[in-house]
Amino acid sequence: MDRVDKLNPNAAKEHTLENSQLYHQYFSEMVSRHYLSSGEFIYISPSFHKLIHYSPYDLYGQSFYSLIHPQDRERVTEQFRSQQANGKMSYRLKRKVGDYIWVETEYSKNVTEPKDNEDTLCFCITRDVTEYKRVEEELKEQEDKYRTLVEQSHDTIGIMSEEGYWIYINESGKRLLGITQASEAIGRSIFSFVDHSQTNLLKREFSKIKETWEPLKLNNITIIRTDNETRETEIDIIPTSYKERRTLQVVITDITEQRKTEDFLQQTEKLSVIGHLAAGIAHEIRNPLTTIKGFVQLLKGKMEAKYSRVMMQELERIETIVGDLLVLAKPEVVSKETVDLVELMNRTVTLLQSQAILNNVSIEFKPESEEVPIKCEPNKLKQVFINILKNAIEALPNGGDIRVTQSFNRDQSILLSFSDDGNGIPKERLARLGEPFYSTKEKGTGLGLMICDRIIKSHGGSMEIDSVVGKGTTIKVKLPIDSDE
Repeated sequence: MDRVDKLNPNAAKEHTLENSQLYHQYFSEMVSRHYLSSGEFIYISPSFHKLIHYSPYDLYGQSFYSLIHPQDRERVTEQFRSQQANGKMSYRLKRKVGDYIWVETEYSKNVTEPKDNEDTLCFCITRDVTEYKRVEEELKEQEDKYRTLVEQSHDTIGIMSEEGYWIYINESGKRLLGITQASEAIGRSIFSFVDHSQTNLLKREFSKIKETWEPLKLNNITIIRTDNETRETEIDIIPTSYKERRTLQVVITDITEQRKTEDFLQQTEKLSVIGHLAAGIAHEIRNPLTTIKGFVQLLKGKMEAKYSRVMMQELERIETIVGDLLVLAKPEVVSKETVDLVELMNRTVTLLQSQAILNNVSIEFKPESEEVPIKCEPNKLKQVFINILKNAIEALPNGGDIRVTQSFNRDQSILLSFSDDGNGIPKERLARLGEPFYSTKEKGTGLGLMICDRIIKSHGGSMEIDSVVGKGTTIKVKLPIDSDE
């Protein structure tokens, strides 16, 4: 009997009888035999029709390899023809209606010497795994989406061991920690990136999670980057599993900019309240002050000149203070004139020399040019310079040096630098200088530097304070050459 005859109904009946137990076991699976070289079928089970809708007559003279998807055919053919006697593989098989399904085949080859020049036979059990492949692809797609979401997230997302050691960290985590590669964090503890003052707190919380195995949220945790910059964060810790071990999924949100915005809004609100308050107080003071000045002028001829002169000077000083209050409410420069900044600074230094000498302090002014014309309101700038120099003198209770320099910047601006050798200001207090009602002095109000800052800004400039504890403080005042811009 040749190969084709084995697919006739009688041959199929014989195979059915001798393999009835096998068919019962693989009722939903396809059992087949074919020659390895040509792939020509010599037998298929009735389940073949249920699987791909082909009957034995449909496959008359057909090759098994012709039913395999072209993209899988070479791989499957090579594996069938390999030296392996048994194996398993997945591929796409064509159904009679023209579509393809994913199948998994377990095969066993007859490795004995073929008789009468026949090919080696291959016995196959094939099952439909289309649904499995579909679920597998969906899971892979979801995994890819989740991975993309994690990698592109603005928040730091990572996986840690129960003890707090990094196992995985995304791209945002690299930016948060100031590292170039994730490997720089893997294996390191999160405690090494946290401010020392919060390390014990964080360790206690990790111990609590290990006991309760419940999610936890930590607020106001300061992260120290590898370049020593700090970031204010919120940390969400979610117990999970990774590669069959208990781990922690960590989401770290950088709220540094958010905090800066909140602080700025609070500062703006304070300034608004102070401005309205100052305007009301100034208005209430000016009315009786005008009356008092009028009566003092009327009484000039009835009292000694030195008394009337002192009274007028003090009243004028009160008017100046009232003017300072109005700066808080409306800091715009009223009138400008062109003055020599060097001469204005020299007059200010001369004015404060007596107070400096009494405190064993020397003030030295070194301008880059002999004359620096600038359009400004001289009395307001003079008020700023006096305030800065007086603060510097008070910062040197045991005496010392104050250096004032003037130079030009490339951006067509003038830089005035005031430096002292005082005790300096701690970093945490330096950040709050200029806030209303915050001062490093025992009886200070914090309004002096705030007024100075607003005057400089009203001239189109800026003020910056640098300080190192134990070394001193430097205040840099930047003013545009043409402050009409």
